[in-house]
Amino acid sequence: MERELQRLNIEIEKKIHHSFLLQHINKPKIDEYKLYFLIYIVNKSSLPQHVKDQLIITTMLVQVALDIHEEIPDDNGDSIDVKNQLSILAGDYYSGLYYSMLAEIEERSLISLLASAIKQINELKMKNYYLQSDSVEMYWSLKKQITSRLIQSIAEHFHLIDEIPVMSEILLTCDMINHINSDPVDRDVIIDKQVTKTKGMIDELPTDWEFKQDAEQILHRIVYQHTSSEMD
Repeated sequence: MERELQRLNIEIEKKIHHSFLLQHINKPKIDEYKLYFLIYIVNKSSLPQHVKDQLIITTMLVQVALDIHEEIPDDNGDSIDVKNQLSILAGDYYSGLYYSMLAEIEERSLISLLASAIKQINELKMKNYYLQSDSVEMYWSLKKQITSRLIQSIAEHFHLIDEIPVMSEILLTCDMINHINSDPVDRDVIIDKQVTKTKGMIDELPTDWEFKQDAEQILHRIVYQHTSSEMD
């Protein structure tokens, strides 16, 4: 799996490299955990290897595009600075690449699948943005749906339903670690609670299930990276 991750990561890096854009915007980040889950899901299918690769790469391009748009700050003025304009264009550029790649392998159903997922993600983002309630639980519930919607769509397409709850919870854990900016004490309490919840879900998986071991390792890696970062 590590070799597969490295190989596909390199291929995605090639696709997102654009010399002009990268002179003016931050280099897009590839979410290694989402990539891992995509590889796991798609490898369970009977698709030819080149189709599997294209599907994984194109889905990650969509994720990169969504992440770029997500990082653009809200602007209350009348103008948007050049960097933000280029970020918007970069997100649209990477989104457009996936249509082209899937068209090459004539996977129109997957184009429709991803387009539907993008629509749902944007609707969830709008709902979260305009959320009137002060409910923290509702906020993180929506964030979990936003974070895992692409992966969930692919998993549902290949009928891998049992893995979805744990995948979604792991991705939310990673998202919380990366984006909670509250008081350090409150932050640690929130993250510890989420890690405990996720670990409990993993513990309930069948002992002989290979996915359980993978999920345990991924959660451990996320927590280890968080702990190392806090120590630095």
